[in-house]
Amino acid sequence: MQPAPGVSAPKPLFFMERLGRLVSLYRPPKIEKSSSSSTNKQPRLIIVASWTDARDVHIAKYIVKYQALYPRAQILLLKNTTAEIYRTSRIGPAMKAAIPVIRDVHPPGTLPSSPEVLIHLFSNGGSGSIANLYEQFAASAGPGEHFPRHAMILDSSPSVYSVGHAVTFVSLGMSPFQRIVATPFLYIWAIGWSVLVALGLVTTSGDWAKAHNNKPVETEAHRVYIYSGTDVLIDDKGVESHAADAEAKGFSVKLERFENSAHVAHARTDEHRYWEIVKKTWSGFS
Repeated sequence: MQPAPGVSAPKPLFFMERLGRLVSLYRPPKIEKSSSSSTNKQPRLIIVASWTDARDVHIAKYIVKYQALYPRAQILLLKNTTAEIYRTSRIGPAMKAAIPVIRDVHPPGTLPSSPEVLIHLFSNGGSGSIANLYEQFAASAGPGEHFPRHAMILDSSPSVYSVGHAVTFVSLGMSPFQRIVATPFLYIWAIGWSVLVALGLVTTSGDWAKAHNNKPVETEAHRVYIYSGTDVLIDDKGVESHAADAEAKGFSVKLERFENSAHVAHARTDEHRYWEIVKKTWSGFS
């Protein structure tokens, strides 16, 4: 339905309360259990960590779908931008706005056997948001306080830093002519950035990837990787290597490989399969 003349259309995420610069929260209306179409346990909280510079109109498609699947769940949105990627020290302070929501999931000193939180992160932007969320929670946790037990979906993530992927990331929005002109300079920049990485002077996607496998195993029930061999930003072998490392450390892991789907576009390639994976991830692959 089109808005009436003179009336502007609502913003795509108008139903979310802004808690901070990069953090927003959706609180569902109170729904009687009998009125819900789902008979399964629903997440108390869904954390959607969007990809870098994701537009609200694209984020909203995932949020709205989650509202339909789990109408009783709160939904916490964590954003990331190019400015944060270049100044990663800004991400952690921004994630502090989410900590009270995380802490409210269950009482301190308890760790339920089944997950109460579903984390859905996208690309390196989402990986960075979640890694910094873990860090901020740990820094503020009291005695016996744990990050909530959760299930996790890693969509087009994670990756390790490489010169080629850095150049591809920066040049994605350029026209073919701009890319030809800029490529030599981008490689010079990426090589210089690699030196900073080697010296440990900057945080990269590889550091965030490690955070997902170095957290306490008992806080995560299981995880699924959704990825593709045709993703120009995230190497499929890197995803599989990360999954193997996670499994070796005791995490419960499942791989869901898509064919011929682009970066963070797996849901568009096969929507039915994608959301079936999401539902099975929450239900424990049953």
